[in-house]
Amino acid sequence: MTSILLFSLALAVSVMQAQTAGRDIPPEITDGVQIETHSRFYNTAYLEMADMLDGKQELSIKRAVFLHEWAYLDGELDYDEFCSQIEEVVTYLKAFIAVNNLEQYKTGTNFALFDYFSQPSSGNGGKPFSYDFEDFGGTDDYTKLFVSKVMRTHTGQCRSLPMYYKILAEAIGAEAYIALAPQHYFIRHPDETDPAKWVNVELTSQSISREIWLIEQFGISDTAIRNKVYMYPLSDKETVALLMSELSSGYLRKYEYAYDDLMWLCATKSLEYYPQNITALTLKANIINIDLMTYLASNGNVMDDHARMIDKQWYSIRDKIFALGWSEIDDATYERLTQGVEEVMEKHGLDPADGRKQLNEMRK
Repeated sequence: MTSILLFSLALAVSVMQAQTAGRDIPPEITDGVQIETHSRFYNTAYLEMADMLDGKQELSIKRAVFLHEWAYLDGELDYDEFCSQIEEVVTYLKAFIAVNNLEQYKTGTNFALFDYFSQPSSGNGGKPFSYDFEDFGGTDDYTKLFVSKVMRTHTGQCRSLPMYYKILAEAIGAEAYIALAPQHYFIRHPDETDPAKWVNVELTSQSISREIWLIEQFGISDTAIRNKVYMYPLSDKETVALLMSELSSGYLRKYEYAYDDLMWLCATKSLEYYPQNITALTLKANIINIDLMTYLASNGNVMDDHARMIDKQWYSIRDKIFALGWSEIDDATYERLTQGVEEVMEKHGLDPADGRKQLNEMRK
């Protein structure tokens, strides 16, 4: 018996070249086969991000985030403008750090970032960042997940807000990492006084979350933590690998779930540098399952040796996903956690303002 169940997806060129043209995938990348994809913009984004991962080009979270959005928008996003807007914020943050003498603190840069996101200031035009409750999963409008949307509106969700924080952290030299929970991103950075502890920054609620709260609320297993699936601070290379799998998610949305060779390339390259990436593993499982269904449709639904071979590959990836400790939360639970985050924190004896209080401690 075969399984036809699809897992649900959670998903070196110059600047001038990347903004004006796309490139074909070179045959050497595909074992001599010239593949055709729906978008040469996505080809270009894949090739540049792959070069970052392979060490052929400088690793840049900012550039990788841009490429993901640029490809989805068919090149209608200007990198110079994107960088200019970020640089304005970086200039403000550096001045804020200097004026408040935050250089003396290990996490001073993180304090500056938290203040920028959570408090009205000249740096954010008097408009702190807030959660966008409308279409927070990007179901109707995929661009709701974009950092460029956060920069434009100062509203976002648990993917775009932490990714924007990470871009700014990269620019000012702050030590901060993207970390995952089921259907959720957040920021982790080292504690000011105890290097063995982590600070969990929740930009959706502008607060600091206790580790046990995250684990309990998102149902994270010890296995998933041990295998670095959730609660794990991703390195910059692993973050770009995560963005590589997000590139494929955008491609699927834009081209109505076109499981083609570009999808396989994205998943394979992502897993090469981030092997516990559940999104990339799920993508590969879905591609294999599509191959199986296509083959069965062509041979009268006969489960022959070839079909069983494909099915064995599917089960192998499925087993790996579960062995890693993967779990998911349903949409209703996720909406409750996001829309009622402050209420949930108070229920567990947490003050949503605790995060700011904790960060303020280092100014004393």
